Amino acid sequence: MDAHEYDRLAEYEEWYWWHRARQTIVQTLLRRYAPPRARILDVGCGTGATTHSLASFGSVVGLDVGMDALRYAQRRGVPVAGSVAAPLAVRSAAADVVVALDVLEHLPDDRAAAREMWRILAPHGILLVTVPAYQFLWSGHDVALGHQRRYRRRQLQDVLRESGFEIELCSYVMASVFPPAAVVRLADRLRPRKQAVQESGYVATPPLVNSIMSHLVGFEGRLVQHVNLPFGLSVVAVARRPRESRG
Repeated sequence: MDAHEYDRLAEYEEWYWWHRARQTIVQTLLRRYAPPRARILDVGCGTGATTHSLASFGSVVGLDVGMDALRYAQRRGVPVAGSVAAPLAVRSAAADVVVALDVLEHLPDDRAAAREMWRILAPHGILLVTVPAYQFLWSGHDVALGHQRRYRRRQLQDVLRESGFEIELCSYVMASVFPPAAVVRLADRLRPRKQAVQESGYVATPPLVNSIMSHLVGFEGRLVQHVNLPFGLSVVAVARRPRESRG
């Protein structure tokens, strides 16, 4: 991501429905799976709004490769460190929880990054990961954010299992907004581009609509604890490093 996209992310991350809903989903799942007073590493913390929201679950440190992102996160009072995703500049078994929200899709080798997340987790620690869903939804939004790919649920499961994880939960999320969002993304692919620079696809929403959408989509965090949603804009997984682990 370039500096312009970090500026936009920092502006929208506090209030935009997509980010607020994702935070709600993450917090709902951590309440179920995270141990008390966990040591949490947020890999690819971005501008730090979500990282800051994790402090109630334990001690949190954000990691990111982007200096612009780290500066924004520091302004929010988030402890941060610079690191690429593979190899991670973290000692082995240093975390009880690793959070990686929309990170793997940026990396040429997502399996190498997943293996690093496995390495830095203590035995029985958990990884909470999200990725964007469905390659057919590829659009200028993905180009602007520097994505390498989008995922189906099975693809994410394969990456995690091949990296040594046991999967506790894996489901599509953001299903309630999938139909209109898919139309917007597909229309974006058909629209002729008049400028070389593309931007991430934030769609302006009135405050009331923004609030309704954030609560509606955020509720899916409760649903996926009981049922796998059949489709959605994102895939979420909770995976565990086994107590008896290789290496």
